[in-house]
Formats: sequence, structure tokens, C-alpha cells
Amino acid sequence: MKPTHLLPLLAALLVSPAIAQTPAAPETEPTTKVILTPAQTEHILKELDKVEAQISKGRGSVFTAAMAKFREGMASPAAALGLYMDCYKLEHFDRKNLKAVDFKDWSSRNEAKLKDEDFKKALWLQLEYLVLTIQAQDADEPKKMAPIVNSLQAFMGKAISAIQGTTTHSASGAVTDKDSKGGRKGGGNVPAGDILGTLRQSVADSDFAKAYSLEDFLKREEWEYQPLNVKGIYSNVIFPYFLAEKPTELPAQWDNRIAADVAIRKALMSENEYGEWSKDAGPRMQWEKNSYLVSNDVNPVIALADMLKIIQNYPSHPDASKWLKDFRALVEKVSEPVVVDKK
Repeated sequence: MKPTHLLPLLAALLVSPAIAQTPAAPETEPTTKVILTPAQTEHILKELDKVEAQISKGRGSVFTAAMAKFREGMASPAAALGLYMDCYKLEHFDRKNLKAVDFKDWSSRNEAKLKDEDFKKALWLQLEYLVLTIQAQDADEPKKMAPIVNSLQAFMGKAISAIQGTTTHSASGAVTDKDSKGGRKGGGNVPAGDILGTLRQSVADSDFAKAYSLEDFLKREEWEYQPLNVKGIYSNVIFPYFLAEKPTELPAQWDNRIAADVAIRKALMSENEYGEWSKDAGPRMQWEKNSYLVSNDVNPVIALADMLKIIQNYPSHPDASKWLKDFRALVEKVSEPVVVDKK
């Protein structure tokens, strides 16, 4: 059945004698107040339900076709590269009516990058995250997010391990790329360049998504579209899920988030750089954790005690003054009112 066109339908309804109109106010622009009868309202809503079903069916068919190919590509890093080549050719050559020889020339010029194992692994991880992103689009309640959250946590472990596997630290604490020959995508000798560049890209803008015209279908707001945005993944997906379903596990999830940030920084920074970063970032993340727990009423007394310790232990921290001010206001807010004995 073809979709119902709502504009002609509404136009027909508006000229119905059953619709009351108020006279225009003198010397003003004419106004019309439309009042639909119950029967007209019911008819429009039924038509909207039909259109919604057709939209959902069309969206579902787009996702289904893409997912079938994406799952094939997830079989291995080599399979992910093969799918990437097909998608890149379609998006950048076939749709622009370029010749096969142009694509062959591009492949030759990028041969080193396309053979690089880190680049293949980065595409493989990007594809896995894109599949999770598609699955999350229709999860309309927290319980449906359970398997996605579990898979997301496993994905983050793999992504962090991949980054750690590309870097090495010298005896002096300097960090270098394990493959230091240069000439690679991501900046030559930049540690973890291939994986960082790919996983910092929104999957909605990836060549996989563009080849299957998914950009406009990936609209879920409670999601993070950059696979390596640890803060965004926890803030938009993991914390809301545990707050709704397993609030007692939130402190542990915050510890996981902090550990993930630390692991990535340690892999990418020299020992001196990491020391400078952690000096301020460590206490700041602990403060964010406990502030979140208090505001969401999860072990609030323990969290308040930890916030006090942070202020006491780090009086020279750049945020110390703000912490003190915020903590005073918070204590006043959660304290029982003082009862004055008038006797």
C-alpha cells in the first residue's frame, strides 16, 4: 500500500462544515481555530500509525541489509579490510562515476596503509562499534540495553588492548610506536596512530555507514558515536543503564571508567607526561565520581566522606577552591534543619 499523503487529507478536513471557525478580529490578521471532530481525529491518528509502520519497515530494511554485510566483515581484521575496500570504492569512486583504474591507482598509492595490521584492526573495531550502534537505535527502555552494555564493555577492553599493543616504553620512560618504520596512516611514527585516528571518528561518518546510507538513520541521543570517547560512552550509555537497573554497581562502574582513562593515557604518554596529567586528573575524576553518586543518591554518605578527603588531601589542586565552595553548598543542602530550642 502506498503511503497516505497527509497534506491533501488535512486540506480536505479543513474545508469540512463540521469544523468551526472563529471570526477574524477587527483590523488584525485573520485567524482560524481548527477543531477536529473525534471521528476526524481518530482517522488521522490511524493514518499516522500506518505511515509510522511504513517508516519503521523501511528503516528496518536498511539496517537489516547493512547488518548482514557488517557481520561478515566482523569475522576478522582481514574481512573488515575487504568490506572497507568495497565500501570505499562505492562511496568515493562508483557513485562519482570514476573509472576502475582510478580506484586501482588509489589502492596502489595506499598499499602500505592497507597492508598495515593496525589499520586492519582499527577497521575491525570500528565495524564492531557500528554494529553496536545500530543495535542501540531501537532499544527504547533500559532493560533492552543490557546485552548492548555488556558487549560495549567488552569492546572497550579490546580497544584499549589494541592501543596498548601498538606502543612501547623505553627504559627512560619515553613512549614510541612499536612499528617505527613510518609511512603509515595516522602520522607515521605517532604511537597507535592508525587505531586512534579510526576510533576517534564517529561511526556515523565512517565509510561503512556512508556506503550503506546510514548517516541519517543513526539518531539515538542516548549514545556515544565515537568508539574511543570513554567519557561519552560511560556518561551517555553505561551510567544511565546502571542507574536505572543496577544502581548499587555504579561505584564499580565509575572505577572502570577511571581505569579505562588511565590505561589509555599510560599507553600513549611518556612517564613524565603521565605523571603531570594524573596529578590533576586523578583527583578530578574521583571528585566527579563522588559528586555523581551523591546527586543520584547512591551511597551518598560514603561519597560525601570521600569528597571531604579529596579536599583535605589536595588543597593545592587547581579545582580546590571550587570544590570547597560546592561542597559547602552540598552539605547545607543535604543536612537536616537545625531545631532551635526556644525554652
